Amino acid sequence: MQSGFLSLLILILIHCFANQTMVFGWLWHGRFLSFAAGISFAYVFVDLLPSLEKGQPILKQTFGDVIPYLDRHAYLIALLGVLVYYGLQSSSTTNAARSFWCKISGYLLFNLFVGASLADSNNPDIQPLFLFTIAMGMHYFIHDHNVSVDNPELYTHEVRWLLVIALCLGYTVGYFTHIPDAVVAVIVSFLAGGMILNALRYELPKREQLGYTFFVIGALGYTAVLLGVGEV
Repeated sequence: MQSGFLSLLILILIHCFANQTMVFGWLWHGRFLSFAAGISFAYVFVDLLPSLEKGQPILKQTFGDVIPYLDRHAYLIALLGVLVYYGLQSSSTTNAARSFWCKISGYLLFNLFVGASLADSNNPDIQPLFLFTIAMGMHYFIHDHNVSVDNPELYTHEVRWLLVIALCLGYTVGYFTHIPDAVVAVIVSFLAGGMILNALRYELPKREQLGYTFFVIGALGYTAVLLGVGEV
């Protein structure tokens, strides 16, 4: 079985069961959420941000003549990702349902890109793959938990299945079509912007402020793993 497909299945299972409080029990205490947030933060700052440099030569070669004098295209695309996701999350409307779905649309786009990235398990931007899967799984777990608490019925009956479909659709497109290296670099940079924003603004548990120690343990522990195993 292709390792990227196995990672896809793991992320799908997280979407399917992240709201099953009766199954996970103690996992819903703030300590675990803080631990998971620490892992996600460590991945963003120790692995994801440095990985933007890996795609920089490809982006510069592709877009250097289109956007001259700007030699930080990866960071510009990451900034665009931050602005887009911030706009979606901050959308103001009197219609609560429309506001909710506007925010979820950004999450669906995020999943589409993640699925496409997993289609090529040799993609250097998601290596080592098992570390990427762990970090993304924690990211999904926290995000899904917060969404399910805010809108339990919508999440259970609609949102989680749409997230699964977006993941599978992205994976299918990436598997059956060749995505140019420059496009992959753009996708990873855009994903970085979205994940950075989520990590800084949304991932620290707001309801269960119990686990600062566990947040530090998760962040430092996963940093040690990244430095010891990952290509950082």
